Amino acid sequence: MTPPVPLDDPRLSVLDLLDHAVWITDPEAARIVWANPPALALWRADSPEELFSRSMAPSETVRATLLQLRERVRRGERIRSERTIYPKGFATPIQMSIGPFQLGDGRMALIVEGIPAREKPDPERLRWAEAARYSPVAVTTHGLDGATLSANTLAREMFGLAFSLADLFVDSADLERVLSTVAAGTALSQDAELRTALGVRIFDVETRPIPDPVTGAPAILLNALDITARREAERAKDELLSVVNHELRTPLTAVRGALSLLSHHDSATEEERAELLDLANQNATRLMRLINDLLDVRKLAEGALELHRKPSPLGPIVQQAVDLQRSLAAASSVRLHTASGPAGSLLVLVDPDRILQVVANLVSNALKHAPRDTDVEVSISHVGSCARVAVRDHGAGVPTEFLKRLFSRFSQADTTDSRRLGGTGLGLYIARSLIEAHGGVLAYDGTLPQGARFYFELPVLSSSASVPPRAPSAD
Repeated sequence: MTPPVPLDDPRLSVLDLLDHAVWITDPEAARIVWANPPALALWRADSPEELFSRSMAPSETVRATLLQLRERVRRGERIRSERTIYPKGFATPIQMSIGPFQLGDGRMALIVEGIPAREKPDPERLRWAEAARYSPVAVTTHGLDGATLSANTLAREMFGLAFSLADLFVDSADLERVLSTVAAGTALSQDAELRTALGVRIFDVETRPIPDPVTGAPAILLNALDITARREAERAKDELLSVVNHELRTPLTAVRGALSLLSHHDSATEEERAELLDLANQNATRLMRLINDLLDVRKLAEGALELHRKPSPLGPIVQQAVDLQRSLAAASSVRLHTASGPAGSLLVLVDPDRILQVVANLVSNALKHAPRDTDVEVSISHVGSCARVAVRDHGAGVPTEFLKRLFSRFSQADTTDSRRLGGTGLGLYIARSLIEAHGGVLAYDGTLPQGARFYFELPVLSSSASVPPRAPSAD
């Protein structure tokens, strides 16, 4: 719609002398057509022309509100209300007095006086407004078409300065459920995914019908509490129970079975006894690894993990970790190769046992997911001021949709396969945390056409320094 021509009415000149804001709104055009200097300041306008060019009705709900106000003042009603306006996104509570003003073409407009809402406020209303404004819960009101009428401080921080109800809900079914329930005059409580400045998060959303405080028209009150952290904690707990249930039960069953056979079968040959003892030993080792992983996760979460650092050549640590995995490589029919060259002698300030743990984890992970009769390559190279250790397999790689959770606790891209191969979903989380504790980085290279490649970088010690240089950045 073309903006209306600003008013040039001599009757208004006296209003320029007032020290409080007065403006005139054309409801049909949904624009301010005249404003005195205090009104320009209230609306944070750079000039009258800039203010007159703004639309006062970003949605049909607001436009309908303006038209309803016009009908009320046409009937002789003088409207007084406290309202929060948002000039250029700044929340500004004001006390408004709205009356009729006849335009030159005979149409009825609204003349509005606005005074900052701090003069003789209603204590109860003020307490409610302040509680809503600074509430730890996002509080918004909307028209039945979803247009936002008001929002408290937290809601503006989370959802932005301009949003509608439809902009919030990720699932359109959740939005339709809100609109249909409120239209029926009842409240609704549900968990829903909402779009925020931090991305999609999970909220406990309560919606209920309310009357618009200015027009009395039906509106929607929405309260939203961010429960993402709680849900993630619940999911982590469930995953922990699932992992512990499987990873403890399976090896315990194997150990118990092997010991039972040894106890009740005196006729077993030495070879059979050796196999049973080896089975029990392997599963006891698996149990110890699970317990150590869980203890490491707790120490990392509490910041209590101790590192016993000393200058160490990287090559021997990597080679020892690879040698520890050769039996697993042979059992999986996978060829395990190492390549270091001169880079193997690079000195790094590390806890050798912890770096051994990281390399062994990456190699073990690669062997589990490498197809039979393929290669897993472990290499050391010198990249800038850092030593880089890379482990590559030629398997299926990491699914794109899983990348964002790749280094999270209890994360497994294929839970069925992971359960078959064994694993807690803690390895990569612990490995990255250990490398970062050493001032390095651990990352996944997603550029390969096939397979997976993980690498970590650690600062190299210079010959004249006993402390590592600045930590590297991931590429």
